Amino acid sequence: MEPKRISDINKLQSYLIPRVQAILAEMRVLGFDPILFETLRTIERQRWLYGIGRTHSKKRKPVTWTMHSKHINGKAADIISKSRGWDWKEFFDALDMVSQRYNMHTLNVERCHIEWRG
Repeated sequence: MEPKRISDINKLQSYLIPRVQAILAEMRVLGFDPILFETLRTIERQRWLYGIGRTHSKKRKPVTWTMHSKHINGKAADIISKSRGWDWKEFFDALDMVSQRYNMHTLNVERCHIEWRG
């Protein structure tokens, strides 16, 4: 059974909340429809997600590549398009560009993921 996903912005590290809010606002100004899909992640959820493509849901490709995700300590968020989910190249190109202005970084293998590397 899939552990609960947390998408509450207030579960992020406090210094990241205004950065993520600004990224979401700027994405809206650019004409996109961003939603905060996931913020803080429990160890149990990380284990479950890591197992996709490995120990369960073997017909799917992996969705995470580490057990040491920055989601676990509130230093990462996943942002997707409300209308198109993970399937919008232009959205994720813009997310990458906007995130960099706030010293947040995306991952090439998981373009919805933004993280603080401090």
